[in-house]
Amino acid sequence: MILLDLLTALKNTPAMRSKQDIPHNALRHISRDIHTLDDVYALPADDTAAIRMGQQYLLHACEGMIPNFVASHPYFAGWSAVMANVSDIAAMGGKALSVVNSYWHTDAGNAEQLIQGIQAACEVYNVKLVGGHTNIQANFQPALSVAIQGVAQQLLSVFHVRTGQKILVALNLKGKFHPDTTYWKCFENVPASLLRTQLALLPEIAEQGLAYAARDISNAGILGSLLMLLEATGSGAKIDLNKIPKPQTIEWLKWLQIFPSYGFLLTADQAGCENIIELFTSQNIDCAVIGEVTDSGKVETQLQAEQRIFWDFQQEAFTGLNYLPMLKQCDFFPSLIGSDVQEQSKCQA
Repeated sequence: MILLDLLTALKNTPAMRSKQDIPHNALRHISRDIHTLDDVYALPADDTAAIRMGQQYLLHACEGMIPNFVASHPYFAGWSAVMANVSDIAAMGGKALSVVNSYWHTDAGNAEQLIQGIQAACEVYNVKLVGGHTNIQANFQPALSVAIQGVAQQLLSVFHVRTGQKILVALNLKGKFHPDTTYWKCFENVPASLLRTQLALLPEIAEQGLAYAARDISNAGILGSLLMLLEATGSGAKIDLNKIPKPQTIEWLKWLQIFPSYGFLLTADQAGCENIIELFTSQNIDCAVIGEVTDSGKVETQLQAEQRIFWDFQQEAFTGLNYLPMLKQCDFFPSLIGSDVQEQSKCQA
């Protein structure tokens, strides 16, 4: 498949189109609330919202499962809801604490499988299941939503993305696709201790100051998740697809659509990349530098010798959560974000 056909196919997947359904007018309702850097961390854009509490951040996230998935694979849907949430917490440089769930079902047996999946994942990832809402007399398709809380000492945030940072991808290639889906499962028959250690790499990277930003690879796939990493700051990127770790037997179109149980994008200075790669490699995770952040607002891709633009934020929004015009009016932007940022930085907007 030539690069143009590949990118066209990826832009038109149901998962990519669903991300574009996120309301584009969200900024209209929240821009007036931005006064400090901590206000920015609570905005929609990152994998979780982050609220400062003393010397750490309280993290909040929520995942809703597709109704057909809940109906057809109740146990795996319950597991996946927790798995996706703990990955969101990790992507922020955080550690998960507890989850709550809400589900609606018509079948008590399937509802029990769903809860069993949630409980099993909570045990594996060492997260407390602390309650929620239950309804097994629903008169509509089964539905599931799971919310999570966590804490972080040092944030990895999409608002830290800056021109010149290197872009890395970390993927667990030791997995397989769930039948007839894009879900890449890396947790089956894996000791819980290893799964926890692998997730703990993200807060370790954050607390060592090795990376600036991270993004869990979601159902939008590798390039769709990259757009969400970049869009908040209106950044662009140059990406060499050849550098992305990939099993040889899987075609690019399917691989770039993966929704992995373990997969992250990160940005870092060149000096930190080697240490990041070594940390992931120590836990059997493939990690590589695949590109660099630019100020073009365009995501440019290369496959072998062919080069094409995948997305141009100046021409087309993705989620619509582009805060660049707002951030330009704040005195904490575009300075580097780190532990030495002045907490009292004020926005002049």
